[in-house]
Order: sequence, then C-alpha cells, then structure tokens
Amino acid sequence: MPTFMPRSVVLTCLAITILDGVDLIMFGAVLPTLLEIKQWGINTATAGLIGSLSLFGMMAGAMLAGYITDLIGRRPVVLACIVSFSLFTGLCAIAPNVEVFGLFRLLAGLGFGGALPTLIALTQEYVKVDRRQFYNGVIQTGFPIGGCLVAVAAIFMIPAFGWKSMFAAGGLLGLVLFVTAHRNLPESIAFLTGKGRHDEARTLAQRYSIDAAAESGIALEQSRGATTEAKSGVRLLFAPGYRIATIMFPLITFFGLLVSYGMNTWIPQMLRASGYDLGSALVFLLAFNLGSGFGMVVITGLADRLGSRPVISVSFIGGALAVSALTLQPAQALVFGLVLLIGFCASSTTGVYGFVGVYYPAAARGTALGLAVGLGRLGGVCGPILTGLIMSSALGSSWAYYSFAVAGVAAAVLVSLVPRANRVVDVTPATVEKTAELT
Repeated sequence: MPTFMPRSVVLTCLAITILDGVDLIMFGAVLPTLLEIKQWGINTATAGLIGSLSLFGMMAGAMLAGYITDLIGRRPVVLACIVSFSLFTGLCAIAPNVEVFGLFRLLAGLGFGGALPTLIALTQEYVKVDRRQFYNGVIQTGFPIGGCLVAVAAIFMIPAFGWKSMFAAGGLLGLVLFVTAHRNLPESIAFLTGKGRHDEARTLAQRYSIDAAAESGIALEQSRGATTEAKSGVRLLFAPGYRIATIMFPLITFFGLLVSYGMNTWIPQMLRASGYDLGSALVFLLAFNLGSGFGMVVITGLADRLGSRPVISVSFIGGALAVSALTLQPAQALVFGLVLLIGFCASSTTGVYGFVGVYYPAAARGTALGLAVGLGRLGGVCGPILTGLIMSSALGSSWAYYSFAVAGVAAAVLVSLVPRANRVVDVTPATVEKTAELT
C-alpha cells in the first residue's frame, strides 16, 4: 500500500520558504558592509527606506498572489514568485545605483510576500486533514532556517568575495529551486476539480497516492458526478458565516507581527536600556529566534490536536505575561528563559495562518491567506516604528514592554471572538464534527 504522505510537496514548499527567508534577510546581512564602505552614499535613513520598500512589496505581493491563486491555481503563482524573488535578488548584485537597487528590492518583495500564502494553501491540501496546521508550521520554519544560513554564509562570503556575492548566490540558488519546484510541485486538486478538470485531478491523486485522509482526496471524491457553482474567493470571504472572520484575521496578524517584528528589531537595545550588557542582549536575540522556530512547530501541532482557538489564545496571553515580567528586571538567567518563551509565543502568528487555512474552503483559502498575511504585515511595519518612538521618549523600555503585552492580549481576545465554523465545505461528513470542534 503506498505511503499517504506526499513528502515531496512538503519538502519542496519547505525549500521554497528557506530560500524565501534567505533572500528576505539578505539585505540585513550586507547592510553593515554597505554602511561601512558608504556604497552609493547609503546612510541609515536610506537603508531604512530600502527595508521599507521590501516590506511594502511583500504586503502587495501577499494580497495580489492570494487573490490570483484562487483564480489560476497554486502552481503557476508559486513558480512566478520564485522567479520574482530570485531574479530581482540576483539583479541586486549588478545594480548601478541605490535607486535601481531599491527598485529591485521592491520587486523581489512581491515574490517574498506572494509565496507564503500560496505555499500554505497548497500544503494544507496535500496533507492529512488532521495535520494541516502542523505542516503549515513545518514549512514556515524555513524562514528562520534561511536567516541562519544567511548569517553563516555572510561571515565567509562577504570578506572573501564582497557583498554582491550574497545576492548573486541567492539568484543562482533560485534558479536551481525553480527547476526543482517545476518538476515536483503539483497543482491544487481542489482547484482542478472546482474548474471541472477532473481527469487532471485524478491523475495527480494517483501520482501522489492521495486518499480521503487528505483534503485533496475529499475534493476529488465530492466532485464525482457533482456539479457545483463556482464562487470567487472574494465572494466567499464576505459570504454569511465568513465575513466577520475575514475582518478579524488581518487584525490578529497585525497585532502578532507588531510584537514579532518589534521585538526582533529592538530587543537588544531594550534589554541594554534595562541594564544588561550588549553581549547578553545579543544572546537574548538568539534566544528569541530559537524560541520562535520551536514555537512554529509546537503551536501548530497542538492546534491540530486541541483546536486553534484555545492554543493560539493561550499562547498570545503567555507571551504578554512574559513580556510584562521583563519590566521587573529579573536576573539574567531568568531573562533568557523569558525571552525564549516570548519568542515561542510570538510564533503564534504562524498558528493564525494555519487557522485561516482550515477555516475557509479551498476555493477561498488563497485569497483569505493573502489578505491576512498582506494586511497583517502592516503590524510588521508599525512594530519597529512604534517601539522606536516609545524608546526615544520619556516613557522608556518599560512602556515598550507594556505595548507588546497589550498587543498580545488584543490578539488573544480577537482569536477567542472569531465565530465558530459551523459549516465545512470541503471535508467529508465524517470529519465535519471534528473540524468544527478544532476551529
């Protein structure tokens, strides 16, 4: 009997998020060198603008790709995103001036942002229904993995070959990944059946040994002899039973990313302002990211078993309590544990993406994820800015901690208020009751 798990789909999606993480963190890795050699006269203000261009590109890419993937399919959108972030990352190595460099980073950002919601949507269709959120967490560990790879590569490559070699290598890796993804990545079976392309859907189901334990197998089974009216993803998002959640999910991701991006940017300086030395503060930054990577897998795995709503809510509340405890200026060993816990809980946003994925039917999933990821990234933009304003004011680091705690509590409350899914469009009757309980 063939093994159910289509490992090639998950591993390919993981490889894409790793390279996505590599390309995303690339600018931060080369920035100290750019500032030191005054490349094109870049200063801190210019660097901040370039970083913002990438983030805005990611926002636009997530929302645009999320909508398009429900129209033309997952596979072409993923391949286009790989081309975008790889091509324009590679072109950064030959940019003649800072304006063109910034434009390339903006265009690469479209691919960065568009890849994630599409990969989540595709992965969740090819794995077992009761493990969809766990594998969402697995593929998103590619971002911290990619960040670690960049950090290690930069230590050796920049002194030996210069900063441009980092972008050139990223572009070449993207070419290799495109070939791999083109060969291994299938189309969404649910998308094919929704478009009436049943022969293609059955061929893919046979190739990947898909059965009724996966959402794709369920979609294929339901399509036999059935004719259903296709609705656009946008119409489904604002249909009765979904519209309230469609508004709430982007707000939840906004608060979650505000904490995650704000802490990642400012935690060394915040801890220094609290009396800890720089070396310890950098170790705490490492602890935050280690906790985040661990949390991506654990929180999503627990969400599959215990339900998204209680797991994500408790995680956000736990992070808020841990952040508040830092205002008491505890001993350094305890701070390390608290920061590890904060990083763990900050990864709750990964669980939110999984929650979105299982909440909506396949026909609207890409659009819903694109909206949540895209609009939620405004929190990633606002987090570092808000924290900087607080740190530069008379309020100081304690109120920065409190602002993160408030954001965590707000996210937890919103998660608990998401309406229960009392209808399951794309699962079998046997899974209706269980899925309703888990969402």
